[in-house]
Amino acid sequence: MLDLACGDGELLAHLSAEAIGIDVSFDEVRHLGRTAQARAQALPFADHAFDTITCHLAFMLFEDLPQVVAELERVLASHGEFLAVLGGGPVAEAPDARDPRDAFHHFLEILGRLPRHAPRFGDPRARSEAGWRALMPGWTITPFERWQLDLGGTFEEVWEFLGSSYEVDPDRAEAIRAELHARCGDRPTCNAVVFLARAIAP
Repeated sequence: MLDLACGDGELLAHLSAEAIGIDVSFDEVRHLGRTAQARAQALPFADHAFDTITCHLAFMLFEDLPQVVAELERVLASHGEFLAVLGGGPVAEAPDARDPRDAFHHFLEILGRLPRHAPRFGDPRARSEAGWRALMPGWTITPFERWQLDLGGTFEEVWEFLGSSYEVDPDRAEAIRAELHARCGDRPTCNAVVFLARAIAP
């Protein structure tokens, strides 16, 4: 098993002892065991080396996704699985009138971004079943599982999640934070969606 873009190893710690992690950042992987530093576009492994590859909240951020998919297909065994958790944004396209404190919608509005639009980074094909089918011809794509997450809490907890998950101009961060706090209060709600995507290699 390979954990692609393993970051600080949080998911890797829950996988089997034989699992290997890989990340482009040396700072992320140097303190972990059974890891390697490399890019997803050039995996340093033999053909058909893995039965399963996982990727947590990173696949939709990769550059040159066709090359990433080619590498996944190369290092996966025939009919091997690729499992990815994908960020889906807030739970609805507009703030819920019953819950005007939802910080996710207000945050995106403050940034001048529409919730249904793809982020400024990454390939939008990575975020939908149709996009996966276009990127992975010949693969079997199963229906995405939709999970709704309640990330509400103190304002500081919500700000930490939103501020670290999106590109916030450091020069504007304090003004964005202050406006968000004024809109949402000390204990905002923050409802998000993630998807579990699964593809079977040819």
